[in-house]
Amino acid sequence: MPSGPPVSDADERLRFIATPEALAELELTVEDLADPDLLSLVVEQQHPEFEQALEEDLDEIEVHGEWINPRLHLAMHEIVATQLWNDDPPEVWETATRLLQDGYDRHEILHMLASPVVGQVWGALHDELPYDRDLHLAALQALPGSWEKRRTARTAERRHTDGRKAARRAAKASRRRNRRPS
Repeated sequence: MPSGPPVSDADERLRFIATPEALAELELTVEDLADPDLLSLVVEQQHPEFEQALEEDLDEIEVHGEWINPRLHLAMHEIVATQLWNDDPPEVWETATRLLQDGYDRHEILHMLASPVVGQVWGALHDELPYDRDLHLAALQALPGSWEKRRTARTAERRHTDGRKAARRAAKASRRRNRRPS
């Protein structure tokens, strides 16, 4: 028998924004996330791998074999968190719940939800395009397939790059051996 009041869909959506651990560590509640500055603080707190890069004002760092801009990464998380907080568009939460049911973890889902945002931001900044809701919703609907396709392509590209690096290292080592006097 469940204890306490039932949890509404809105409560679940708001709780999805930040881990209970992150909120507890900062002595915040879910309701505090209505403040954009506190939301930003919570998003940053959930990314300890960026702490040093932000302190050193680095534009890019390598995380798990990929080069990323920590400020841009955090900004995408903040946009998704704001979309979830405002339930706008509601399809963001619908997509998140679908991906949860498919077995994806919370942080990966946040990254998946950010992928259509990245396309929208790029279009706005690079091509001066307005927000395209239909395109955004179509990109959400394409998840997780589009995400998995990109992940496979990134993995193949990384293997190719790693292979080239290994070949260059082996060639360099061979040249060093050949230069040594016998």
